[in-house]
Amino acid sequence: MKIRTLTCAVSLIASACLFHSGAIAGTYKNITIDGSFADWAGVPLLANDPLDNPGSVDYGDIYLANDDNYLYIRFTLYTAADPFTWQQNIFIDADNNAGTGFTAGGLGSEMLIQGGAGYQEKTGGFNDGAITGLGWTAAPAGPGTQFEVRISRAATYASDGTRVFSGDTIALVLESDGIPNEWAPTPPVVYTFEPAPVALTTNLPLVNLVTSSWQANAAGADLGTGWLDLGYDDTQAGWSAGFGLFGYTPTTGA
Repeated sequence: MKIRTLTCAVSLIASACLFHSGAIAGTYKNITIDGSFADWAGVPLLANDPLDNPGSVDYGDIYLANDDNYLYIRFTLYTAADPFTWQQNIFIDADNNAGTGFTAGGLGSEMLIQGGAGYQEKTGGFNDGAITGLGWTAAPAGPGTQFEVRISRAATYASDGTRVFSGDTIALVLESDGIPNEWAPTPPVVYTFEPAPVALTTNLPLVNLVTSSWQANAAGADLGTGWLDLGYDDTQAGWSAGFGLFGYTPTTGA
């Protein structure tokens, strides 16, 4: 665990950014942290940090999702690297209040995660103590360009046993020490936890028979998992469109 001294540049960033943009509605999703990203299908891109820091771990796309138990983070790097060393930090503003906690990258951090370990910062210091029950899992291990992690929503401060995530809206920023430091995104992303969806009790038509089209690929080639992404181009060769009716009903035999 490193000891930190704030530089003037970081202090200027913090003082200029003591506000947060509007919260982004969350995505309720059960994610398995295994290095396969197919189960992120349908989770929207929340932020993109431009290619701007080749001297450090350079973050790109950032996605967030949650279920009842965990906050899930997915991010990309422009160049393959290991983002879970003592030089990389995840700062989480658990109360979405830049005026409380440790000032870092435009937010007030209550929790720092470094190398898979959690540290409390709610009293305003860098690493004021431990976090209990972080529930950290990350994949893949070692260098790569795309990663996913989970953090337990039941994590607590070791000093008093209170929960880190006391509210529904948080702010988050990723940092990598380098020359210069990399902060992503700028300003920090603000995220509101999504509650579990209400169980369906009525018939739900998903596609209209005569006005909704669907796409299918009959080329016989292995498409991998890329086609599950919302941004996948299904107009390329091998794909055809048609009309059909697909739906879900809780009534057996309907």
